[in-house]
Amino acid sequence: MAEKEQEKNNSNINAEKQEKLKKQAEVDAKDEELKNEDPKTLRQKLSNKNQDYVFRLEKELQRQGSLSHEEAVAMTDGLLSEIVIAQRHGQPANGLYLASPKIKAEEMLHPEQKTVETPFWQRAVDGALLYLAIFVGLFGVIALFETKQHQNSQMGILTLASVGILMGVFMVKYNDWVMPKNGQRIGLPKLLLSGLGIAVALFVWIWILSLPAIRVINPVLPGAVDIVIAAIAYGARYLFRQHYHITGSSFASRPQRK
Repeated sequence: MAEKEQEKNNSNINAEKQEKLKKQAEVDAKDEELKNEDPKTLRQKLSNKNQDYVFRLEKELQRQGSLSHEEAVAMTDGLLSEIVIAQRHGQPANGLYLASPKIKAEEMLHPEQKTVETPFWQRAVDGALLYLAIFVGLFGVIALFETKQHQNSQMGILTLASVGILMGVFMVKYNDWVMPKNGQRIGLPKLLLSGLGIAVALFVWIWILSLPAIRVINPVLPGAVDIVIAAIAYGARYLFRQHYHITGSSFASRPQRK
């Protein structure tokens, strides 16, 4: 009886695997079909967001490269299949290329210049300094308008700094999860569980830092001091970005060109 039940379970598992393989094969076949479709047909399949991206990209190609409209269209025709394929997998053009139309046009007009993606640690430091400045600065402004009776409700500087830094690093990693390359992205359940785990860890960390015994190393600073610290953090971020030539968003940085 147990053997029959096991055979039935194995049969169900094999059927599920075959069904998944069949669906994957259909997806791959459709992707291959799109690679050979006429550009005019592909343009009709673009989403509104991707149509806008392609339109602005063509305008930038005309402006930066002094091209005619027809020449710009011919250049973007070569991108349409990969844009539509990525679109089928839920990834818009700006996520596929991690570049605005202006930057993408520059890359297309100067292909001899190799792009080097900004390392994760540099983006993490950049994001951490940005969120550190935002968190500490925001609470500093709030503290300026609070009465002395409510100052005990303020979080200590160690809490603000650590939460800001952790949030900055998490947002950089989150961007890598939801906007990866090659049309593949992290599954929604895994993404939600990861976010929930990080949120729980942050709440536990904040609770630990709020314990009376930790107050000695986690004092509540005057609002003006918080604002000064925020300004220093933002200044450090500016110098860091200048030193490593980081451009664009902290969470989707423009690739370095060499």
